Amino acid sequence: METKYAVIDRNSMWGWQHSQIEPEKAEVIFIFNDFLFEKDINKWQKEGKKVIVFEHGWNSFFDYELNNQKFIADGYMALGKNTAESLARAGIPKKKILISGNPKFENLPKGENKRPIPSIIYTALHWFGERKEYNSQKLDTIIKELLPYADISVKTIADSHINIPKEIKNVWYSEVSNQSNLFRDIALGLSDYDIVLTPKESTFDFVSLLVGKKVFRIGKEEEYRRPYEQHSRNILPYTKISTDLLLQEPEINICLEDELSPSLKIEEILNWTRTLKK
Repeated sequence: METKYAVIDRNSMWGWQHSQIEPEKAEVIFIFNDFLFEKDINKWQKEGKKVIVFEHGWNSFFDYELNNQKFIADGYMALGKNTAESLARAGIPKKKILISGNPKFENLPKGENKRPIPSIIYTALHWFGERKEYNSQKLDTIIKELLPYADISVKTIADSHINIPKEIKNVWYSEVSNQSNLFRDIALGLSDYDIVLTPKESTFDFVSLLVGKKVFRIGKEEEYRRPYEQHSRNILPYTKISTDLLLQEPEINICLEDELSPSLKIEEILNWTRTLKK
């Protein structure tokens, strides 16, 4: 018998078939977060529905372990082994964890354009909210240290207030909502760059690693995080901005293959949901 499911997506992260069924009529609800929607989830669970949280961005599930977030869903879909182990360390029963992968991260194009000097893109930090001064200072340091040895661009969001110096070659404005080919488009855009510089690792940086780009973390949590803000996970060591990074290979503190497993089919996922107790 076919299981009726609904999807509540964010940042175009759901990688399987979408459903036109509304949550009220669904047996299973896939949602990108549970602790932000506790009231809704409690209501759905009382109605006999199962609620499954899927990993809506790289590192997002580490919130439970690093920030002691409350877990209230019936199940959790992890991108890979490392996420699943973090969920278990946070106290989520292993039977509630499924390593599902995500089709959106598979078969990404790996284009490469030839250029006379290295091309660098700085991914401006917006995850914590407005960081105009911080991003502007980082850009100034990058320009001071790396021009004229490399072309420098910046990736930011459309409503960003970051200062864009005249030395910046290109500005990549990212839009993550309602983009069905988001990660494929990111991979294609990355063909114009050799090196990615990031204050903290994001899903954009994860895609960069998957398509073979050099990614360096040039920020420290104490530089941008305020005392009341959440902690985040780092898998790259801190690297000082200098011409040395133009030639060196970045270090990665984990096995990248453990970050992303081959994706399951939606039928396999729905079969797993039937094993979960309400």
